[in-house]
Amino acid sequence: MDAPEADRLQMHHAFDHGPDGGVCVVRCIGGRPRAGQFFAAKGLTGTLRLDRIRQYDVPVTSLTPPHSAKVHLSGGPLVQLRYGDVLVSVPEPGDTVALPLGVAPDWRGRLEACGLRLLGLDDVPDDFPEPLRAHYADRAHPGHPSALARSDAELDHLWDTLTRAARLASPEGEFHLVPPDPNGHEIGWARVRDLVGTALPSRVLAATGRAAFFAVSPDGRVLGAVTDEGTGKRIVVREDDWKTRRAVT
Repeated sequence: MDAPEADRLQMHHAFDHGPDGGVCVVRCIGGRPRAGQFFAAKGLTGTLRLDRIRQYDVPVTSLTPPHSAKVHLSGGPLVQLRYGDVLVSVPEPGDTVALPLGVAPDWRGRLEACGLRLLGLDDVPDDFPEPLRAHYADRAHPGHPSALARSDAELDHLWDTLTRAARLASPEGEFHLVPPDPNGHEIGWARVRDLVGTALPSRVLAATGRAAFFAVSPDGRVLGAVTDEGTGKRIVVREDDWKTRRAVT
């Protein structure tokens, strides 16, 4: 199942806002954002609803590039948004993709809060690794130890640098993920599209409280992991045929 391209708004500044949202000035940089859509952004916990759009104090229902407008967003505080941050449209919480029995109702919402669009479940080749095997990714190859991050900013930088070099995501930003959930292995592999494109660890941390997850390239060749243990946060990105385990980091 394919998803439509996301609509994008770039933050300029917020004013007249509180714990449940407020008014801000944004610029449309992609798609055609419409009133009633939901948006995610780096650093946000949860999603924001685009309630109203006003151009030159005239109400409008949508916005096209490269125009700017005052918008009213609701669903949470805006204090985490900074100048230049990009808000990316995500599916409405009421939308559904068939999920296995027993999955927590808020599981899909956590993915959306991470800026990840769910494209499908268990849509993988027959020889794809079992989700339960994903935990082996944090076991560094003896000759290539995992990378220890001293800060969240360094964690994001390492993830972006290593996964791009290894081509973990497709050119469209798609990959498979064991959902960052206590029962993620029971859900199985989720095919997702990264709507933000950078700083995935900090987005997972903001949405779930832990920067820990496992991801695999669409062809299963590259596996990446972020672990959040008592010794600190570590990253392993490994080219892996699941037999010889050839490391790239």
